[in-house]
Amino acid sequence: MFPSLSWILLSIFMGCMIQSAGIISGKRNKKFGYIVEITSGILAIGYVFYEHSFINGFIYIAFISSSYFSMVTLTSGHVRYEKIQEELQVHSVEEIELHREIKRIFLDISMTLIIFIFAILFLIFGPEASPLKYIISFGLLTAITELLKRILVYKNVRIYYCKDTEMVYIVSKYDLRKFSIHDCKLVQIESAVDMLKLHPLLTLFMSNTDFTTSSQSVLKLSLPGETVYMTLKDVDKWKRVFGAGGLKDSVDEQIMVLPFYHKRNMKRLLGKFYFAATVKGVSAYTGLLLLLYFLNIPNWLMVTIAIIYWGFNLYISDLVLKVAMDAKETTNQELINIAQHIFEKAGIPQTRIYETESSEYNGLATGMNIGKGMITLTTATLKLPIEVIEGILAHEAIHIKKRDIMWGQIWRAVYIILILFVILFIQENIHDIDAYRIPLFLLIWSIMFIFPIYQSFVSQWMEVRADHLGASLLKGGRNQMADSFRILTKAQDEEIHKSLTYSMSEDKTKKDKSSLERATWIWRMIEFQFMPHPPMYWRVSSLATNQNGWGKGILKRWATERLKESISK
Repeated sequence: MFPSLSWILLSIFMGCMIQSAGIISGKRNKKFGYIVEITSGILAIGYVFYEHSFINGFIYIAFISSSYFSMVTLTSGHVRYEKIQEELQVHSVEEIELHREIKRIFLDISMTLIIFIFAILFLIFGPEASPLKYIISFGLLTAITELLKRILVYKNVRIYYCKDTEMVYIVSKYDLRKFSIHDCKLVQIESAVDMLKLHPLLTLFMSNTDFTTSSQSVLKLSLPGETVYMTLKDVDKWKRVFGAGGLKDSVDEQIMVLPFYHKRNMKRLLGKFYFAATVKGVSAYTGLLLLLYFLNIPNWLMVTIAIIYWGFNLYISDLVLKVAMDAKETTNQELINIAQHIFEKAGIPQTRIYETESSEYNGLATGMNIGKGMITLTTATLKLPIEVIEGILAHEAIHIKKRDIMWGQIWRAVYIILILFVILFIQENIHDIDAYRIPLFLLIWSIMFIFPIYQSFVSQWMEVRADHLGASLLKGGRNQMADSFRILTKAQDEEIHKSLTYSMSEDKTKKDKSSLERATWIWRMIEFQFMPHPPMYWRVSSLATNQNGWGKGILKRWATERLKESISK
């Protein structure tokens, strides 16, 4: 049975109050605030287990935890907001007038609702015992939090410009930016808001920050690490002002943006909504299962159809992700020639090279290598030296060659199936669950804790293999691959550092430690055990010192140092 709605709402309220109590009590003393949060959390957990059986209590605690972190999302910008307000009082600033239209935020709400509609219907009309209802509930809580943050930013965002310091301030209590016009790489005007590019559920691999408050002309500012979109009243004037900082690129023409419902946008619109329903949410799967449920299809057949549909989505994943990224096949002949040489050497000549607009330095391999595949590079990555791009292409080519996209999904599914078997075993064989409350609590938390470690292990194994097999496709071999990672990492570090200063996420004036340097024990443990990629310092070192290419030697070294680097200082 699905838990009580009143208790779910109470659990969400408790999670919000725990975080709020910590903020209020920690205004003068942060340590006291942490103590209040921890104490409140322990009391809430104790109260839930006192009132409910183990299974329901565990579920309500999960809702408390989710709502706590949702509240963190909504309140994390308040301290930065107070600091920037003090700075605005010191400087002489001009407020930039914004277009504000209620239909702009209405479109955000409507699109989110459409994307989750089948999930919501499943939550209301689906079978009571379905575990999907829990997944949907937590997914909706996250989506509602992000949507609420977007609504609050729309309502109270203000933009200021200081002529003396040439600084731009985008200010709200929930999200903010502060940057110099000299950091603008590109300033453009778009004729209207491109909803299919800015709605976070409809995009992938993009670094867009949406501060638009209407559907009017948009000023687009490309900064290191992100691209900011705003709807200003005198957009031509501010384009000239922000473009006076010495642009690296210059585009004078206004970009024409068609309405998302325009007939020429239909294919893109449908593709992005399909992506959102199948990748960003579970609406497509829940809609299918709800239909089968109303048709009284047997459970075994329902599961079989869902698995077939999952396999179909995996097969067309390259097409779906291409639409989600707004990726276009590259016309750069030099890049095409280099890529084709690498692909032929890897034995995947059918693979094609695409590019997508993004300020992030990255590449993405998609497709299951069943007669097709694609590699997408960001516009930022394409500005790197050609030798670096070759290294990235060789790495991604191995992912396609070895069908890592498919196997990553399969190994994830294997773990989820094992979890379901454990749950079914408990339900079938343990009749008095409360009598085994503590061991079952530890078992379930262990399964949840091991899952990201398991995913990280599988992903890192594939990444290390792609590094060393990819190096064999390059003229410069291991050294070229290592140099590619060094240059890529330096560029990424610079962009991330800049981006953090724009959002005032750090108070340090000196630059962070490079990702190419061995980090502290705690960060090494997190990267090795929970992240999809091994730390970059290790990847570069293993390429530079490994003389034998990919094989048992480097695999053993990675497995050994994954553990050693996670526990040693």
